[in-house]
Amino acid sequence: FRVSPNEGISEPLSCQGAPALKTSPRILVVEDSPDDGELLLRLLKKSKLDGQVKMIADGRLALEYLTDPHSEGEDLVAVFLDLHLPSLNGLELLKAIRSHDRLRHLSVIILTSSNSSTEIEKCRQLGVSSYVEKPIAFSTFSKAVADSLQSLPGDVAALHSPFD
Repeated sequence: FRVSPNEGISEPLSCQGAPALKTSPRILVVEDSPDDGELLLRLLKKSKLDGQVKMIADGRLALEYLTDPHSEGEDLVAVFLDLHLPSLNGLELLKAIRSHDRLRHLSVIILTSSNSSTEIEKCRQLGVSSYVEKPIAFSTFSKAVADSLQSLPGDVAALHSPFD
């Protein structure tokens, strides 16, 4: 994906060979690691969801995007969220999502290298949809992402899983 170093927001759909974004993004990925972001994009591409992804590399910019009434984020159904982000961490962003009327319905899937029981409990208390630890084996990561995608609303979850 292409992330502008000045803005931390990618152009929608920049995965090689991905179709042009024809509708508003349905999935927001908030991840500051280019490697982890690319891995997730590859999995979403296998699920035929790469054409519906917006990527942002900074917590505060993600919150601004999500809460901007003029953003294209109205159709979002899920957020893949790293916990350790610049400027606003993932727990703070998760709390903001859950306290915002327009956003609280979103499925939030935490992707993190932390296995801290305190962080896991805080995420659970804030209503996280899934919690996936990284770095893990690609096959385990793929399965965890696929399981998370199955919990999304029908029109998104109906798309193929990475294992089809």
